[in-house]
Amino acid sequence: MKSRIAAFFLFLIFTSLPVFSALLSKEGTGSLEQRNGQYVLHLKGTPYERGYQHGSLLKEQIQRNISTYIDQPKSPIPGRVEDFSRNISLLMSFVPDHFKQEMKGMSDGSGIPLQKIIVLNLFPEMFHCSGITVAGSASKNGELYHVRVLDYSVGKNLQSTAVLQVVEPDQGSPFLNVSYAGFIGTITGMNLEKIAIGEIGGLGYGSWAGVPMAFLLRDILQNATSLEEAKAILASTPRTCEYYYVFSDGKTRESIGVYTTASQLKFFAPGESYALIAPSQLPQNYGPDGDHDKFVLTGCNIENTPFQTLLFEKGNRLAMLYRLQPSDCLLLTGFPHPERYPVLVERVLENYGSIDEKTLMEIVKRPVARESNLHNAIFQPSALKVWISHAGPNDEPACDQDYQGWDFPSLLSP
Repeated sequence: MKSRIAAFFLFLIFTSLPVFSALLSKEGTGSLEQRNGQYVLHLKGTPYERGYQHGSLLKEQIQRNISTYIDQPKSPIPGRVEDFSRNISLLMSFVPDHFKQEMKGMSDGSGIPLQKIIVLNLFPEMFHCSGITVAGSASKNGELYHVRVLDYSVGKNLQSTAVLQVVEPDQGSPFLNVSYAGFIGTITGMNLEKIAIGEIGGLGYGSWAGVPMAFLLRDILQNATSLEEAKAILASTPRTCEYYYVFSDGKTRESIGVYTTASQLKFFAPGESYALIAPSQLPQNYGPDGDHDKFVLTGCNIENTPFQTLLFEKGNRLAMLYRLQPSDCLLLTGFPHPERYPVLVERVLENYGSIDEKTLMEIVKRPVARESNLHNAIFQPSALKVWISHAGPNDEPACDQDYQGWDFPSLLSP
């Protein structure tokens, strides 16, 4: 009996212990701490001040990423690095001044040349994942959940520089940025207005006359208070190449999917069917109303599975995909690797009506996430909560790692 009582009290002691947290260093009003092994970077103030804090507090990790991705750039596609380098000046002409000030602060704080900081932050534009929301009848208690699966660059140890940025800017909304040392842009994040954001890379490449994707998303994260405001920023900002986005709003429990290029801006609603069409050659005389030439494909074949139909043209090149979405679900996996979509739908339907963060951790496991799965984030925007996993130390996919839960308000300054 005594041993049972002792065990009970030990249980109470250990389950009531606070999360392990250690303050590593401070710079002005910014600071770097470690919680359960995860870097948490607190940034406050003007763009320059936040950049200086970032550079000073993470200079070693930033230099590691510079050495890996910038000093020895490699691309499996011949000429891509050279093409990117030639167009840096054009890209920078579209970058808002506050980002330039933030990068200047990072350079000054870290001692790393500004040009290298700039190239590091433009790097996501050189290469071109899954986005999911469930709500209403699909989720437990009708809650809105938003999942971002990042499949990118496992094998270069980028995950060792992962950092959760808690940013309190002098202008705009405080926000969480799931990022890496030296990167000020956004590919995964949530702001205090309960807007969550995730990006999915596309196939387009080579359109440089626009705001780089990660900076465009950062501006939305920092300034949008609704989905309509996010859409307006997208519509009014010059864009670069092909990307897909998923935005959600915890205040209204609504979400939208987005397809963008330099010239196109299309929106997907949860539960709405959609098609992506990419034949190898477009008719030169195709009229504005589509009433002149037709799309002619030869040697075609169709692959049909529940919720997805694929059309292949000669040479087994994917020319079109058509997808049905379950009610109250937004499921985007982009154009490449369409084999993931039927698995994703099947898993969602198996758990339909009871989906929560724990269910979603299982739903996004391989093959929905790929071997290159770098990080995953499951947002519950209405509660300002997020669960995050990162790739393992030996490049194990993030979907197979433990998730760490975060409560955004508790991370902010008192």
